[in-house]
Amino acid sequence: MATAIKAIPTLKGKEAREFLRHAEEAERNYKGTNNRDDHSFCQMAHAILSKAGML
Repeated sequence: MATAIKAIPTLKGKEAREFLRHAEEAERNYKGTNNRDDHSFCQMAHAILSKAGML
């Protein structure tokens, strides 16, 4: 017996415009951040990846 495959939801109209606006705003804010590597989570990830030999 086959299981039905659900359709992938697609945003339309107002919801699509809102999503796009938020995505563009997040992209602008990301580009303006110069000190991402100074964040404690970035330093922790760097240490873990270095120890694993992945950097």
